[in-house]
Amino acid sequence: MTDPTNSSPIIKPKSRFSAIWILPIIASLIGIGMVYHHWQNKGFEIVVIFDNAMGLEAQKTKVKFRNVDIGVVRSINFTEDGESIEANIEIDKDMQGFLRSDSQFWVVRPRIGNGGVSGFSTLLSGAYITIDPGKSDYYSQRFFGLENPPISSPTSKGIKLKLHSDGGKSITVGNPIIYRGFQVGAVEQVEFDIENRRVVYEVFIEAPYDSLITTNTFFWNSGGVSVSATTEGVTVDLASIESFLAGGVQFDVPEDLELGQRIAETREFKLYPTRASINDDRVYEYLEYVVLVEDSVGGLSIGAPVEYRGIRIGRVHRPYIGFYQTQQINIDETRIPVVIHVEPARLAPNNEYDLAWFDNQFNEWIKAGLTASVETANYLTGSLKVSLDLSENIRSDIEYFGKYTVIPVSQSGFDNIMSKTEQLLTKLEQLPLEDLLASTQNTINSANVTLQSANNAVITTQSVLQSVERALVEAKTALKGLQPDSQVYYNLEKNLQELEQTLNMMQPFLQEIRKKPNSLIFSQPPVLDQQPQGQNE
Repeated sequence: MTDPTNSSPIIKPKSRFSAIWILPIIASLIGIGMVYHHWQNKGFEIVVIFDNAMGLEAQKTKVKFRNVDIGVVRSINFTEDGESIEANIEIDKDMQGFLRSDSQFWVVRPRIGNGGVSGFSTLLSGAYITIDPGKSDYYSQRFFGLENPPISSPTSKGIKLKLHSDGGKSITVGNPIIYRGFQVGAVEQVEFDIENRRVVYEVFIEAPYDSLITTNTFFWNSGGVSVSATTEGVTVDLASIESFLAGGVQFDVPEDLELGQRIAETREFKLYPTRASINDDRVYEYLEYVVLVEDSVGGLSIGAPVEYRGIRIGRVHRPYIGFYQTQQINIDETRIPVVIHVEPARLAPNNEYDLAWFDNQFNEWIKAGLTASVETANYLTGSLKVSLDLSENIRSDIEYFGKYTVIPVSQSGFDNIMSKTEQLLTKLEQLPLEDLLASTQNTINSANVTLQSANNAVITTQSVLQSVERALVEAKTALKGLQPDSQVYYNLEKNLQELEQTLNMMQPFLQEIRKKPNSLIFSQPPVLDQQPQGQNE
């Protein structure tokens, strides 16, 4: 026991832990847990670059795939050069597989294009970003957004091709690719190749129609309406209403070619302006010849037709070789060398004969009289063409101009007319025109004298006619006196009656004269009286 009288305090040790620290510790643990949870569930941050921020809002614009939210736009900033914008996007952690390097992003907003109206639902919900996942083995955190929805995705089955064109009717992104009336693809991209000065189109052909693309496939611009007139009538070619309004591309294999081998990878094709231009401009194997033209070649252009009696068999390769090259071949040559390509495949589309056979055959035709002439192809535009035909000028040797075989030149129809006109004028010039004019003058003078005589005869004839007219008037007056009730007519009738009586009295006399014409000279023998006869006699 302690002494109750002892007053010193009793000291007890105090605990160092205070209950007040329980709340901050709990709050810290909750914060750490939230941070850990946020870190554990935080998505992937990526940057998508767009040309503009139309329809985008930070913390509001969603990123969707097949209408499922997979991310959100956290912030929008300008790029360092200030020409584009950067959309900082957070993608859900579970969606990392969508962030392959060839994935495509674009903004879904209301659009009106060749394919119709799209993004109409965003008028109420607002624009959003959608993604088309790629199939690359690599991942990326920086992408370039598309201004328009892609025609195809990296996972789409089909084939991508490039078409190049020298110009013509414009084709835009989204225009259809058509095969015999069916849409089998679309134009994905349009670029202008400055170096080669041509337009390049990237197109996509969907599967299974990609199997239609072969080595002998040709593409042509089908925008608008194509009208052609032939001996069988007028043909109107309209691929579809869509291509008529907005333009499009068609493809097929020409009838004179085989299908060819299937194309399984990206390849470049030429885009022809029309279907008819395929036969005119497509590349054939050819034989080169030269035509030495004495007249003007103005209006003769590269690609002008070479025809044989109206059938196209080639084209003009070079309207003229050039002065320097001509002088190098023949310094004394004053004619203009025109290089032409004869394309045997136009005559034998199934390759029945090779180039060597046609080369020998053309040499034989030249010896047999094959000639060339430059003629007018279109009188409205003044364009020219080269026409081949057989003549009677048989040759024993082939002429060459450098490395080219020469096809002799004949006069064209117009030149032939001009030549004949010139010959006619020359003959007219050689005529003795002065003597002819003098003779003509003498003839004219003689004609004048003859005309004067004829004039006098006409005057005399007029006088005679006047006399006849007076006689007719007098006769008319005399005839008026012979009417039945006139005195003259009565006297005439009386005299005619007396004349008739006289003629009746002379009738026996006239009969006697008819019987005996000599009775007027010799008298008749006396007629004895008849004696009566007795009974005894």
